[in-house]
Amino acid sequence: MKNFDLSKRYDVYYNLPKGMAVCKNVLVKAKRTFEETGDPRGALLQYLELEDSKKQTFMLHYLHISMICEAGVKPPFSVIKKKDMDKKAK
Repeated sequence: MKNFDLSKRYDVYYNLPKGMAVCKNVLVKAKRTFEETGDPRGALLQYLELEDSKKQTFMLHYLHISMICEAGVKPPFSVIKKKDMDKKAK
């Protein structure tokens, strides 16, 4: 498994209760946790620390991240809305 190239910028797609959000053109700064590093629950409590183009940092819980692409790269697939999938299934 390769590590992220921390010198590159990425678009990070993040699941929210009301839909999906994208944080564009961000640097991955670090993986963070609020627990001790040896705590077995630590894997569930990890966050990615990101930095936007204005040098502001923020953290996203890694379990809600659905996709990471190099900045500006369009994902090579089409999004199908759930209601469209339900219509096709009938």
